[in-house]
Amino acid sequence: MRIIVASLNFPAVAQTLARNLPQDEIAPTPEERLHEACRSAEVVVPTMARIPAEVIQGSGLRLIHQWGVGLEGVDIAAATALGIPVCNVPADQAAENAESTSEHAVFLMMAVARRFNRFQDQFKTGPWGAPLGMSLFGRRALIVGLGRVGQALCRRLKNLGMEVSAVKAHPDPELARHLGLAELAGPDELHRLLGEADFVAATLTATPSTLGMFGEEAFAAMRPGAFLVNVGRGTVVDEAALLAALDSGHLGGAGLDVFAVEPPGPEHPLVRHPLVVATPHIGGVTEQSFEAIGRQIAANIERLRRGEPLRFRAN
Repeated sequence: MRIIVASLNFPAVAQTLARNLPQDEIAPTPEERLHEACRSAEVVVPTMARIPAEVIQGSGLRLIHQWGVGLEGVDIAAATALGIPVCNVPADQAAENAESTSEHAVFLMMAVARRFNRFQDQFKTGPWGAPLGMSLFGRRALIVGLGRVGQALCRRLKNLGMEVSAVKAHPDPELARHLGLAELAGPDELHRLLGEADFVAATLTATPSTLGMFGEEAFAAMRPGAFLVNVGRGTVVDEAALLAALDSGHLGGAGLDVFAVEPPGPEHPLVRHPLVVATPHIGGVTEQSFEAIGRQIAANIERLRRGEPLRFRAN
């Protein structure tokens, strides 16, 4: 079976699939060649690439299977019209991904609070024992988006001695008690809670209700000197508004693993900003996470080969 990985980014995706499907041809493909490549492929794994109707129509595809959860770039209606299954790997089927991503969020929080970007300058110019940073313990964190990643992050931050609140589309009092949250509120309380947090962590998926959620008003509501970390989707942040909040000194810094357009390029003003610690969408890029996701996708491809019903269908 010919399986297209729709990007040359995330190279470990193809490597992991090759280990799990040694009899198949795994072909990493640049996005600009995707239309042509899908004509002779049976499976495409989108990763970050968009799979629009013009790619789906006239293709030889029998399955579109996302690496992870996000399907916002796939034209599901077009695939459905042609009888092509669209699948993903739900967060509860690869808990390793949520654990890895939440761990990376903690790294970004620590990095921005400890002024990570200034370390090299201090080695070159001194003085030793600088810059003055902030610890996480005793501080307040707000998690916006309380899915698998948000819940895993909550447990980690609680263990670090933080007071943790959260915003969830549909607050669940039992979940709040289970996680030991100081407060769990709905989106209508976002701006109030932003003003009470030293650290704000976005773990949101991209939906019409979350696009641009962190804009000028949200940043104005945040406590002066507070830090933003985003390990969800880049499109939930208005990047121009974030840049303005950093340049004005209102925010203390930002840790960004995701951007509105990826890859953003080395000259992107947020990538180059001295108050931003930026990483190239690697929150879930760990050995444990990739093996768990790869096993699920390989198992579904084997079901396809045998003509059996597929799991995790979005259509």
